[in-house]
Amino acid sequence: MSTLSGWLGTPSASNRAADIRDYLTRTAAVAFPAGQTPATAAGDDWVCLGPSVASHEDVAVALRGRPVWRTSEQRILKAASPAGAVVEAYRLLGSRFLEILHGAFAVAVVDRRARSAILAVDRMGIESLAYSMRPDGLLFATSSETIARAPGAAPKLSSQAILSYLFFHMIPSPESVFEGVYKIPPATAVELKNGVVADRRYWQPAFAPEGAGDFPALKQRLHESIATGVREAQPNSTTGAFLSGGLDSSTVAGCLTKVVGQPANTFSMGFGFEDYDELRYARLANSHFSNVGHEYQVQPRDIVELFPVVARAYEEPFGNASALPTHCCARFARENGCTHLLAGDGGDELFAGNKRYAEQRVFERYQDVPQFLRTGFLEPLLTAWPSGLSFTLVRKARNYVAQAKTPMPDRSETWNLLRRLGFAEVLHPDFAARVDVEAPMRHMRAVYDSAPETAFVNRMLYYDWRFTLADNDLRKVGRMCELAGMRVSYPMLHPDVIELATQVPPDLMMRGMELRTFYKRAMADFLPQEIIHKTKHGFGLPFGLWLERDAGVAALINGNLADLRGRGVIRPQFIDRLLHLHGQEDARYYGVFIWLLAMLEQWFKEHRLAP
Repeated sequence: MSTLSGWLGTPSASNRAADIRDYLTRTAAVAFPAGQTPATAAGDDWVCLGPSVASHEDVAVALRGRPVWRTSEQRILKAASPAGAVVEAYRLLGSRFLEILHGAFAVAVVDRRARSAILAVDRMGIESLAYSMRPDGLLFATSSETIARAPGAAPKLSSQAILSYLFFHMIPSPESVFEGVYKIPPATAVELKNGVVADRRYWQPAFAPEGAGDFPALKQRLHESIATGVREAQPNSTTGAFLSGGLDSSTVAGCLTKVVGQPANTFSMGFGFEDYDELRYARLANSHFSNVGHEYQVQPRDIVELFPVVARAYEEPFGNASALPTHCCARFARENGCTHLLAGDGGDELFAGNKRYAEQRVFERYQDVPQFLRTGFLEPLLTAWPSGLSFTLVRKARNYVAQAKTPMPDRSETWNLLRRLGFAEVLHPDFAARVDVEAPMRHMRAVYDSAPETAFVNRMLYYDWRFTLADNDLRKVGRMCELAGMRVSYPMLHPDVIELATQVPPDLMMRGMELRTFYKRAMADFLPQEIIHKTKHGFGLPFGLWLERDAGVAALINGNLADLRGRGVIRPQFIDRLLHLHGQEDARYYGVFIWLLAMLEQWFKEHRLAP
């Protein structure tokens, strides 16, 4: 894993430079692949390190990722290195250089004369970057833990961020698990000027209005843009593809075969349970495109072996259980000669593929009923209906109306265990007294309300770009591939695909309750019909079932839950109740939270930190 890091000290902090420079150099050296060293630029009170570093006069740049420029300016396009191109763009445009910078990147621009800096990550959050403003200057790094453990600081965990982890199953930007350290959200620039740090969103999508789409033209652009995404990932003989058998992974695997002109190697996971296993569809895609399929059966022993490895790999608690099979798949690909994998992530969030879009649209339809009928007739009737005379239809109608009247995004969190059972039921009283339990929902509302569009499906997509994609799926896949020594590319997140997706009008993107209407129609002559119409699964993990049936998994998880009881985060009585509910009711639903708590405890142990 190559990292980016650096520091711009205050004028009086030059005595700190040597310690910080040595620390960042050691940290970066450990993170880079064997045989590689970070590029470095440094001065009396500043330092920049990364895969690509350049400086000119008083400007220094550190860059990670694979940026794409949208400009005809030859000074930029003919620069000697990716970081050198940023130097030229900054000299020409100042902070506006981000308007022409696309692709995947994390970038730091240090202007030593002006004592200013710009830190930014790409529009979809493929790359990551964190920062902290300290008394001795601005410190930044790919990893928030690198910043928290730097000289002159002692890592302190944020109770509020731990609550966010319990609520979201990850810690969304700009929070990090460390107090005083912040992650940069996608499409955001953080600027230091005159000793003050401020952030701004440098890009907002421009969505097409309803009825504006030319389907044949949009279809052609979709095929061309995905092919461009695959081609510009620079595949070679050691490139393979994740393949779940879904729309996006099948599309990417098929395009890979077309681009390289020979059968592509694909890598798929099986779990031994029909509800989780999609190998039939992966085999169908491989047959359709004449690809070479490789299959790995995830076993309970993989959980026992990899649970601490996964916890150690993330700089902060990360509770998405599918991270583990993702690492299994990447490691399996590495063992079979691959060094580069293409992933289909982003397709659902660009082309309306998540099931909750249809589920929530059902409730949105209630707003189409004239208000006088809703408030003057239907709602009073349901309220006045005697409870003793209620029958199934009336109870369902009451429940529907109650949910439909709940605004988004609050309504999408009705499944959330913390909200269903209550914060007071779950959280230890001492921990609850230190946190604001309403903060996670306020954060969700702020992101949802910031969408530059009123159409329901577009607002949902925009919202998911942040919470589902940038803060969750991309962190999952990117970190697990790095752990396996694997480079990963996301053709579905190529700038051309993103631009095309925003030009699909909402009434074409998703018709009624049908998910991915446009995408399915556009890919009907490329993908097998069974894949076009299949139910979405992904790389899920039957953890709840294995917890019931495998002694090794049970011993690992129960041991972690026993240790977590003494941390003062979760009520010990709730852990008992959770295990009871898991055994008596829905093993899948409650298993998710059990994994979440066990992974939190494992993270505390691996990183030798605790609240």
